[in-house]
Amino acid sequence: MKRILTGIKPTGKLHLGNYLSVIRELIEMQNRYQVLLMIANLHAQTVPYSTRELSFLTYDIVKSLIALGINPKKTIIFKQSDIPAHLYLFWFLSTVASVGELMRMHEFKEQSEKYKKTGVGSGILLYPVLMSADILIYNVDLVPVGEDQKQHLELCRELVRKFNKRFNTKLKIPKAYIPNETAKIMSLINPSKKMSKSEPEGCLEIFAPEKEIKQKILKAITDSDNEVKFDPSHKPGISNLMTIYKYLTKKTYSEIENNFKNKGYYEFKLEIYNSFMSYFKKARLAKNKITNQEINKIFKQSAIKLNKIANNNLNLIMSKLGLN
Repeated sequence: MKRILTGIKPTGKLHLGNYLSVIRELIEMQNRYQVLLMIANLHAQTVPYSTRELSFLTYDIVKSLIALGINPKKTIIFKQSDIPAHLYLFWFLSTVASVGELMRMHEFKEQSEKYKKTGVGSGILLYPVLMSADILIYNVDLVPVGEDQKQHLELCRELVRKFNKRFNTKLKIPKAYIPNETAKIMSLINPSKKMSKSEPEGCLEIFAPEKEIKQKILKAITDSDNEVKFDPSHKPGISNLMTIYKYLTKKTYSEIENNFKNKGYYEFKLEIYNSFMSYFKKARLAKNKITNQEINKIFKQSAIKLNKIANNNLNLIMSKLGLN
């Protein structure tokens, strides 16, 4: 069975964009692959953060994932910080990664600009090296990637080639896993930008209070002509809402247009809200029943299993590097 690794940073609560672009795919993938799902709490440290919030979100995200359908008996859910071998391999890989390569990464450029006044930490520069270590320490076959992570995976593939050549190691070169169809959900208030927790006003959190969800949907940007028509170029706001509704109901764009012909945006938005609440009803109820103790048990079991795999691989690598 092929092994897949993907990570989620505990920097915010799960939103609809996360679900439709990543989590929905993982729920199906866990039946065909060995999926390693990493809570990337070390990556979350690359920008200023609250220690209390990091701890809370680590548990909140795992509860949300399980409630949505990630089965911990099929998927290995683990904390990045529970597996020290990641950091050893991160250091080894950093010796073959050039500063020039790292400075060309989009993420580094964006974060450097964002934190220009306060200064950006070196963790952002080295982020792709740690990401590479996360993947390579388990000899992962496939890595699900979106557009924003393709560059990092290509760097990972280049690093492992260099590393294998220099030290005569046999680390597996991972391949990108490209889903057949990935839903790209845009911000409710800025349909030119991807939905993100960094812009909370346009981000539709799955487990937010009902009142908040309804308000955000009703306030979503549309246009002035009040016609429910899919036209991303000229009507990006309503087209984004139609995409959301399409995935919540499994209706086609043509069916949506026909169903809401001669109806206004307000009626359409109310129907999106009702469909959203219906779609996630079971998950919202299930999440409330999951305890921190259950999550701790999952983390403990995963750490035992993965430390064994990672440490075996690390020992082989260290012997090639003259460290054993």
